[in-house]
Amino acid sequence: MTKQRKLKDLIRARMEKTGERYSTARLRILLSGVGSGGLELHQAAGYLFSPGICRDTGAATNFLRALGVRDSATGEPLSEALVTGLSGGVGFLYMVFEYTGLPPMLSVLMRYDTSADQFVIGGLKRLGLDLEIKETTSAKAAEKSLEEAIGAGCPALCVVDSVTLTDSLMPAMLKGMVPTVVTVTGEQGGELLIDTGSIGPVRVSRHEFAAARAAFKKGKHRMVTLRGNPDLADLAGAINGAIAGTADRYTNAPYKGYASNFGLAGMEKWHRLLTDPKDKKGWAKLFPDNQAACLGLRRAYMGIHHEMTPPGGGRGVYAAFLRQSAEITGNDRYLLAADAFDAAGERWGAIEDAIASCGVLDVASGCGLLDEYGALLDAQQDTRVPAVTDLKGRLDALTASSELDHARALEIYSDLAGMLGEAIKCEKAAHQRLLDALN
Repeated sequence: MTKQRKLKDLIRARMEKTGERYSTARLRILLSGVGSGGLELHQAAGYLFSPGICRDTGAATNFLRALGVRDSATGEPLSEALVTGLSGGVGFLYMVFEYTGLPPMLSVLMRYDTSADQFVIGGLKRLGLDLEIKETTSAKAAEKSLEEAIGAGCPALCVVDSVTLTDSLMPAMLKGMVPTVVTVTGEQGGELLIDTGSIGPVRVSRHEFAAARAAFKKGKHRMVTLRGNPDLADLAGAINGAIAGTADRYTNAPYKGYASNFGLAGMEKWHRLLTDPKDKKGWAKLFPDNQAACLGLRRAYMGIHHEMTPPGGGRGVYAAFLRQSAEITGNDRYLLAADAFDAAGERWGAIEDAIASCGVLDVASGCGLLDEYGALLDAQQDTRVPAVTDLKGRLDALTASSELDHARALEIYSDLAGMLGEAIKCEKAAHQRLLDALN
């Protein structure tokens, strides 16, 4: 039996038992560590493809395992929760993008860094490994470096445009603006074998892959390989530094002029705008009804449950990281922080559940399709690609036909504001636990 069938069987069984959505059940199973012994993982040329909790951190975790990076105390590969936490783990961003002729596009992002390449590569750098990070504006030079890595049998972590390469639900208008990381593990039959954090290798022609690397121009064809040995000099120090960075991000924005959009300030801003009838950026005006309201609610659900995050805004994964951190560093105060982040995750989970079960058919059906998308990512490449294309069309049709009236939209926003207020209380408590553990 293939790993795909075993994983889906476990997920479906848990869904029937608990009533959880696909992504939530999948998260619980993968966090339990069942993949380390209970699942048959795909291998190609010695590279192990383990499905990621998130696709980018999954690919990075597999990349580190293939390089031979281990926790020196246990001899075990680093877990995805540990890699996620070392990359900064959790955070918050609230932004609304407005384009002429289109409904406002909400972005609620729950990670430390909103750019997947900076998030993951930042975590790799924090480990202190002897990495070679190459950047070039020359496609020819980039291709040469990649071919050298393939020829040497070395996995290479590459920055690509997710809209161009992966099975993304992002609109085509964002092509070249949404980076992610994947690992080139080798070649077979003239095609590259790519680890996207899915259940097995994605086969891509060299031409397609070059186009995906070039599409994200800011990435400059960035590629990461291991130059020296895979030994970790100070894992505990890397963990403490990562946690300090996460705590700081809660109150300090990474970009000037956006202080009100990030961290606790961003949460408070969203909380206020959900029910402020006068502010021109409030939800009553930006997402008044019909298509705009449907899309706004669905984007909120996607940001908390799917987009670059596991369900519950990734707080449960960060709690798992903190528990591992307590063991590695000997700092038991991280355990108290872990409990606080679990509590915050429950509050975010309540918000995503409320959106998905709000009683508005177009919203609920759209959230169901997003859950279906999560399941598609565990399908084989030949069946996944056409299915994702079909799903995009169904989502667009649902949005276009939405008939969510203004009064009902305001009721939903008011309910969400109440739940968001509770989530913010938990987030403040979790943040304080981090500060206490660091002092």
